Amino acid sequence: MARKIKNLTNDFTNIEVIRYFINNDTEYLIYSLNEIDESGYTKLYASKIIGNKACIITDNDEWNLIKEIIKEIVRNNRDGSELSIVDLDEKNLEDIILQDTRVFKLQGNLVNLLSENKKVKIPFDSSPEEEIEEVTLDYEELYKTQLEKVKFLEEEIKSLENENDKYKEIIDKIKEIVE
Repeated sequence: MARKIKNLTNDFTNIEVIRYFINNDTEYLIYSLNEIDESGYTKLYASKIIGNKACIITDNDEWNLIKEIIKEIVRNNRDGSELSIVDLDEKNLEDIILQDTRVFKLQGNLVNLLSENKKVKIPFDSSPEEEIEEVTLDYEELYKTQLEKVKFLEEEIKSLENENDKYKEIIDKIKEIVE
């Protein structure tokens, strides 16, 4: 499905969302710009979503995991097996900015298998009947903790001021020698 998404220059780019899913509390986007090379391979882009940015997957272990997920999706769709992946609603991509991506290629038929059988789920769906746990704060304990931090910082400042004074003395002695 074609979707417009912002890039770093705030221009809109037309992408075809191949897969938008979550794994281990991290969102991933795989998309295409419909670029096909002379061998019939489709150029695809993969990003992980951090905040409101689609960022490059730099960690090799994470990239290997994503490649395994891609293989599993393709294999399960080819075999008609149930997918374990949790797809996300593509409407959530409206606020995402394309920052950087990892590029890879797949054969056209594999791209089709990768994009099939999306079952969008809302992974953090909480029903209104659920009770919200009440949080109680111990303000006295928080105050004591902050006082300890302030005391530590004041001591650190005194230590730095003493060190600064020593450096001033050294500079003054050097000035006397030079003059």
